[in-house]
Amino acid sequence: MKTVKIELREVELATLSGSTRGWLITGDGGVIHGMVHPIDGDLFTISSNTDPRIQAFGWCPMFDSLAHVQNDLEIALAMSSQAEVEAWLEESERFDDDGHHGHVH
Repeated sequence: MKTVKIELREVELATLSGSTRGWLITGDGGVIHGMVHPIDGDLFTISSNTDPRIQAFGWCPMFDSLAHVQNDLEIALAMSSQAEVEAWLEESERFDDDGHHGHVH
């Protein structure tokens, strides 16, 4: 499967209770594709307002590690469309048993 190299660059993100760590999802030339946020202890989620390939993961997808985030995004960002990413996610059975989009791994 084709992949692209991305970097998860650690940053401080603003919250109502102060700052928290997060990561910018960056690709070639420092282009920012989205962000990774920690949730519920050791879980992570991803978001993007601009890249439909990240949006294809659904609302509040959950990952169990940053390595998992990086591996999946290196595959997804090599794809050419949101529809291609959605098909790959469904074929790879990354959604939970209830079929709720957004809950992966």
